[in-house]
Amino acid sequence: MPLSGSFGRHFNKRTPRQTLRFPPIYHKSPDFTIVKPMKPINKNTTQLAVLPSSCDHTGKLGRFDVFKTFMDLANEHATVLGINQAVLVSRNQFWLTVKTRVHFYNRPEMGKMMTAETWPMKPGSLRTDRCYRLTCEGQLVAEGKTEWAVMDFNTGRLANIATVFPTDFDFCQDTVDLEDFPRIVLSEQTDEVRGPYRVSSSDTDMGMHMNNTAYVRALLGLFTTKELDEMDIQDICVIFKASAHEGDMLRMPIVRSGNIIDTGLVFEDGKPAVVARITCKN
Repeated sequence: MPLSGSFGRHFNKRTPRQTLRFPPIYHKSPDFTIVKPMKPINKNTTQLAVLPSSCDHTGKLGRFDVFKTFMDLANEHATVLGINQAVLVSRNQFWLTVKTRVHFYNRPEMGKMMTAETWPMKPGSLRTDRCYRLTCEGQLVAEGKTEWAVMDFNTGRLANIATVFPTDFDFCQDTVDLEDFPRIVLSEQTDEVRGPYRVSSSDTDMGMHMNNTAYVRALLGLFTTKELDEMDIQDICVIFKASAHEGDMLRMPIVRSGNIIDTGLVFEDGKPAVVARITCKN
């Protein structure tokens, strides 16, 4: 979900605060006798097909679709843990995507089967990282990392994210081989500016803001297929600054430096909704 300091006004702040209770995860023995609760799953693994709707003009897994897949995987795991977006909203809280990064190794063709993994890292007081990995036939497809926070509607401030997870949660020690999130500052001396891009109803999510994956789709959509083929994107990092809403007009400044493109989507007053760094093949 997108980062915003004002989205709380879209929800009823008078909703009574509720206490989140984590239901125990039970399993059954072969004779169907209920036995003691299982520990919460710290890494979620699933099998995914590369569907036609997830492919780009090359007939391979699209880069935007990897971001979308990772968001869905995070929600699936959060649902298993009892801490998905719907549960947090019932507590007057909201998951926020602060930063996200994906590195692309290989793009499987339509119809291939992938193994998808996701797991949260041990959180600090206000933020936590969630990791992702896609593999196909034993080869890495993509790895990703997203920095998350939780906003409390009642206070308008970030909540202690450590209290969101089950008390007995055993955080996974696995990690992904990604560099730290870079500091991205868009220069006033741009090589060019593209757009405008008008935020539409299909870009908005349940918070009535532009969904975090929609920013990636908009950014990549302002390049032509010929340009994308020549760029051969290896890595995309997106940092969310302020939420865009339906009807907003956004433009994309571009600053090139070797195989690095610093870009983003900015409002008409020049303030950024997101900034991004795209690393192309050397």
